[in-house]
Amino acid sequence: MARPGERAEGGERAEDAQPEGLLFRLVRAPVLLVALVVVVPLRLLWELVVVTGRVLRMLLWNWLARPLLLGLKRLVWDWFLAPLGRLLWRWVLWPLLAAARVLLHLLVVVPVRFLVTYLLVVPGRWLWQQVLRPVLQALLAAARFALRLTGRVVAQVLWVLVVCPLRWVGRVVVVPVGRAVAVAVRFALRVAAAICRGVGIVLRIVLVRPVVVVWRAVVVPVARAVAVVWGLAVVAPARWVRRTFWLPVAQATREVTRALFGRPARRQ
Repeated sequence: MARPGERAEGGERAEDAQPEGLLFRLVRAPVLLVALVVVVPLRLLWELVVVTGRVLRMLLWNWLARPLLLGLKRLVWDWFLAPLGRLLWRWVLWPLLAAARVLLHLLVVVPVRFLVTYLLVVPGRWLWQQVLRPVLQALLAAARFALRLTGRVVAQVLWVLVVCPLRWVGRVVVVPVGRAVAVAVRFALRVAAAICRGVGIVLRIVLVRPVVVVWRAVVVPVARAVAVVWGLAVVAPARWVRRTFWLPVAQATREVTRALFGRPARRQ
């Protein structure tokens, strides 16, 4: 239940929400009057029409028309037309169609088959066996003979016009020319080999032997002398300076560093 304070607060909110004033009261009264006089009767009339339509639908369709239509359908279609149609199909239409098919076969198919067989197939077979086949066999035999004869003639013509001249050209021209070319190439190779040997001897005398003599007589002694001078002038003083000055100074520096800073920690 709400408390009195809450009721008073709710009433104050409702009174604050409702508009107040003379103009609002003057407009509200006619609107309510029009709603009571016009809208409410129209709404009641609409509800009455809807209820009347539902009642009429239930009375006329559900109770009268639908059962009547179902009865007519059962009476006319199920009990009369469907059995009559089945009887007509079984005893009238199907026999008529069977008879029409038999008549069509006897009056159309059989005569057409007879005419096609004895007017086209039999004459065509006789024409093929007695005329066309022997003619084709004769033509094939003539074509084979012509091909063989033509092949022989072409072979003889090619032998006379191509093979024999080629053989003569090869025997008279190509073979001697080939032999001459082979002899010339062999002679040229021998000359080239002799020239190469002469050039090699000349290069050996003019270039290789002087270079060897210079290398043995000049370069090797000079290199040895340079090595001896380098050892006496550079390597020996450097070694003496290293033993006399560098190593004692480095040792003293390590000792002083160790005395001042201690030994460096070893890496584990």
